[in-house]
Amino acid sequence: MVALLRKKSAAGKLALFACAVLTACALVGCGTLRYPPRIPSTLTILDDLEAQERIMLVFAKAYPEKISDVAFIDNDWTMLVNGVRFFFANGRFLPEELRGRWAEFHPYDFYVYPWIGTPRERRAMIRNPVFSIGSSFLFDTLYDSPEEDASLEQQVKYYFFDVKLLVNRHIEPLLDRVQERIRIAAKTDLCVKEWLSDLRGYGWYWRNIAGTYRRSLHSYGIAIDLLPIDLRGRQSYWRWDTSRRINIDNYYMPPEAVVMAFEAYGFIWGGNWSLIDTMHFEYRPEILLLNNFVIEHLSR
Repeated sequence: MVALLRKKSAAGKLALFACAVLTACALVGCGTLRYPPRIPSTLTILDDLEAQERIMLVFAKAYPEKISDVAFIDNDWTMLVNGVRFFFANGRFLPEELRGRWAEFHPYDFYVYPWIGTPRERRAMIRNPVFSIGSSFLFDTLYDSPEEDASLEQQVKYYFFDVKLLVNRHIEPLLDRVQERIRIAAKTDLCVKEWLSDLRGYGWYWRNIAGTYRRSLHSYGIAIDLLPIDLRGRQSYWRWDTSRRINIDNYYMPPEAVVMAFEAYGFIWGGNWSLIDTMHFEYRPEILLLNNFVIEHLSR
């Protein structure tokens, strides 16, 4: 991911969270996506209290049933997450008792979505991958899932079309809306209809991100993988691509209408990351809001 924790430039602050879209998204053939370049602003987070407040307010908007009471306390921005006060803590999002130990934990990574960069930059990112979750305390509290058994209690059996999954009960109604939008698209889009006819998937699974000590969002049931039963020799996930050349033309791509349906309800797609994962969707409304996306159920 492209970390955006940068210092203020000599020219002064750029507009916070502004992203300019230069051209419209275009679909080139079934399941091949081409996204426009975006120009992100410089996010002056670590030394900018205004930026930190905006981040907290975005989190409150992203999770209105779970996050509230954004307040400046003890020279730090804070928010109440399911009744627990979290401090910004140099970008670590920690409860008060851990705030002073912030240096022991990973910072939260605010990144541009969709990712922009050259194939060479992607290969460089893969050699030195950066993940966006940070310390687990925020998501543990957000989803009442500090350990595996507690997380499993939050999951429900769910059918995404004909694919049986375990997902967090919080995203169940959102997936219903995603399905309805995809169902409508399939009536006129042959690529979507074909995608639905050859589909398998995976949901909740308590584990760390492969190769790290950082918890996967599959552990909370807010991430799902959807891919064809037969990949027909195509790649889907950067770790499985032993060539490490990451030739996008050789990657499975879901139809554009599918990606847009997920994004409309707060899910980001792993195909829009530097560490490409084209089967992966996860519920991260705060990332979309910070990149100026409109999310249907949060736009009122």
